[in-house]
Amino acid sequence: MRTHVQVAVIGGGVVGASVLYHLTKAGWKDVLLIERAELTSGSTWHAAGGMHTVNGDPNVAKLQQYTINLYKEIEAISGQSCGVHITGGIMLAGTPERLDWLKMAKARGRYPPTQRQRKSAAPRSSARPAWSTPSSGRTAAGT
Repeated sequence: MRTHVQVAVIGGGVVGASVLYHLTKAGWKDVLLIERAELTSGSTWHAAGGMHTVNGDPNVAKLQQYTINLYKEIEAISGQSCGVHITGGIMLAGTPERLDWLKMAKARGRYPPTQRQRKSAAPRSSARPAWSTPSSGRTAAGT
């Protein structure tokens, strides 16, 4: 058993595995990952799928975009799927302030280049209902 390494990374969650990956990518050879159980079985497992790309902080937005590209890179290098499926999403503004923030984030381009659309906040009575229940006949707008 080895008694010395240049770097020992403790914890095989997303952060530990990422640190180890980036050290080896930078050319470090004498590195070791120490994990008490299975990889990603600690705190990382519960956050699976929690990837989003809208952020008001430009540095965090860049990190989020880097992460998305990193998964593609790892798949290309390893030939194995990471199981990441970027599906998109919808953000709703419940207040005028939140709508202003979403407009600002879009204008500054602080999230990855994707298809972005702003939908009108038209009253539900003039638009198709978002959903309805056959038993009550009510829509999401309450009409």
